[in-house]
Amino acid sequence: MEWLNKFFEERDNFPRPVWEDIYKYVDENYKESKNSEVNELWCEIVRCWMNKIVSSQLSDKYLIHESESFILVTSEDDNYVQIFLGFLERTLGRILNSLQGIASGAGLGKHLVLMFDDIDLYYSYLSYFYPENGEYSLSSGVYLNDGYGHFAFPCQELIYAESIAAHEMTHALVSHLPIPAWLNEGLAVNIENTITGSYPFAMDNEMYSRHKLFWGEEEIQKFWAGDIFHEVGEGNELAYYLAQYVVRSLSNDYGSFKAFVNKANYADGGELAAIEVYGGSLGEIIGQYFGEGRWSPAPDVWEKLRSNK
Repeated sequence: MEWLNKFFEERDNFPRPVWEDIYKYVDENYKESKNSEVNELWCEIVRCWMNKIVSSQLSDKYLIHESESFILVTSEDDNYVQIFLGFLERTLGRILNSLQGIASGAGLGKHLVLMFDDIDLYYSYLSYFYPENGEYSLSSGVYLNDGYGHFAFPCQELIYAESIAAHEMTHALVSHLPIPAWLNEGLAVNIENTITGSYPFAMDNEMYSRHKLFWGEEEIQKFWAGDIFHEVGEGNELAYYLAQYVVRSLSNDYGSFKAFVNKANYADGGELAAIEVYGGSLGEIIGQYFGEGRWSPAPDVWEKLRSNK
């Protein structure tokens, strides 16, 4: 794999693959190869990449582990690794089964999970994927749909790692769809609850009061546009609750929900798909919670809101 060395750049203290050039090289040199051969090639590319990261930035405690569908890089012990890889394999199958016709496991190469035992190193790794200027919410794990999509987590106790993995794996398995962020997050939260047996976010009196005080015309547009999921503060927290509620409201009939998810587009927050599939605006669902108001997605005002930040 020496040919791969020229496709790496040192950025933010990590060796970063130049994915555009790697994809071009693979397309030009392996277009006649069998899928199984190309699949193994991508696994080799990932192993090479991870070896570079381990040797340049991580301690010798980090090892590269593999299962049928996953490559896991971590400093955790063998017992942790075997339990976690088993959970990942089972969860992959459960999500694909739960979201039939929505989630997809198609693609070449294994799913990559990179776990950091140093939180500063974790955020240093993530910095490459975000704009230089800006304030972002704390992260317990992320699916990075960039180049070769992969998961990055700070090391956690197994019970928390499994919850994070279920959430982020959902993102990975719907990444082929151009769905809005609220739908993506709502799916991930609900699947996380199903997989781990966690209770859904409860809309008790206290939480309902917080929602009522927070959501207004401007805030709901940030929700539909997806911007609020990248902000710091109460709105970010409440947005995950609201996304879960909206997805649960829409998914009572799975056939209709599947049609909606496959039609939904981030450009209008999923509004056109909702009208086509359900015969009404997404704003009507919000109105059921908070009463009358201008709750429907309004893409024409999103850029104005962004420019006023």
